[in-house]
Amino acid sequence: MNKIITITFTTVLALLSTVTNAASHSKSIYINQYDTNNDGNVHLAEFDNARQNNFNSTDENKDGAVSENEYVFEYQDRMDKQLTLDRLVQVKQTTVRFKALDKNENAKMEWQEYQASGVRSFTKYDVNKDGTINDLDPEPKRKTEKKTVEKTEQQLAQEKQNKLNRAKRLLRMPTTHDRKGFFIKYDLNQDNIITQKEFNQRRRQDFNRADEDANNWLTEQEYIFEYENRLDKKIASTRKAALKQTHIRFNVLDKDEDGAMTFAEYQLSGHRSFTRWDTDKDGIVNNLDPAPKKNEYVSNNKTAKSSNTNY
Repeated sequence: MNKIITITFTTVLALLSTVTNAASHSKSIYINQYDTNNDGNVHLAEFDNARQNNFNSTDENKDGAVSENEYVFEYQDRMDKQLTLDRLVQVKQTTVRFKALDKNENAKMEWQEYQASGVRSFTKYDVNKDGTINDLDPEPKRKTEKKTVEKTEQQLAQEKQNKLNRAKRLLRMPTTHDRKGFFIKYDLNQDNIITQKEFNQRRRQDFNRADEDANNWLTEQEYIFEYENRLDKKIASTRKAALKQTHIRFNVLDKDEDGAMTFAEYQLSGHRSFTRWDTDKDGIVNNLDPAPKKNEYVSNNKTAKSSNTNY
């Protein structure tokens, strides 16, 4: 079986919120990586010691320097482990989605069931109900959150871990849970307008691609295989781009361009990152530090995020 222009105040706030959230997620990864005693604080000495250990483990031949191959191989190993984990989580969620869409619980996802989910998605984003989704539609209103009850320490710890796991993901598929992902998937001619016809056309294409025996309903296996095919293509492209950026990153760190990165060269980047996150300048990075300024975070995050090496 084959596996196959007007910027509103609201928009500005949304963009700022996105940057803040991205910075928060990156900081959670940063603290998790360097907080070796798990007290929620990364002291400079603790950071330097963790960096030295990282450097030593990457230096496989123990010659006191990290070659480009050593640098890339270390990241490739971590990346492949994370992508494997990400894939398992995504496939598990696909099973959950199938059961949610199979409303009559007959182990068959019929076209009507699949399309009913599509209608709900289209209606969500077509806020002004004109039959198209475009810049004239405001952001959908978020559901009012239920009054939260006091959570146990165990529940709070699990929430924190879940957020960290999401932040560490490398495999990110377009999702219809946000407007950007919705347009990536359904704006076929990329004119920033999604018509009902365009939307239905893509939905039918997706369904037919998964329906390998063309009987107008999907088994769970068909549904999962189609998604796995897209996952594997995304993994391949993500991996290729990340490895390319890791080679670039090495050349940035190897200041004297001798093909061997010393610990001193490695730490130039490390101390810049520590300074960026230690916004209150007390020599400790923790959640009390305000997020870096927008421009500083965006400019400094481009290279780090592209390779995701935290180097």
